[in-house]
Amino acid sequence: MTASTEQVIIGKMSLPQANGQISSFAPPQSFAWLKHFSAEEIAEFFTELLDALNHSQYAGNWSCVTEVIEAWKATANIKAEPVVATGVEQGMTELAEGQGMSWAELRGELGL
Repeated sequence: MTASTEQVIIGKMSLPQANGQISSFAPPQSFAWLKHFSAEEIAEFFTELLDALNHSQYAGNWSCVTEVIEAWKATANIKAEPVVATGVEQGMTELAEGQGMSWAELRGELGL
């Protein structure tokens, strides 16, 4: 896909009044990094973003909106670099298999 044809597809199946309709829209250029995510991940992003917006509206503190956007943007930057993404996936697999090292162990090993 080129930047001019990228679209985000949002399923409305969970909304009873939508009758399973699907909507698509082109995100603003400042959200072009969304192209690095699957449809499921984009739906998760928008869920988190809307939750943060709702919370911020009532709390009067908009920092959590920025945190959600920045966290997802950082993840997109990692996914955009195949070598980095592979390293992260490998590390996550190692941690899941119990091969990781805690920060305390690492500091001890490094003498910090």
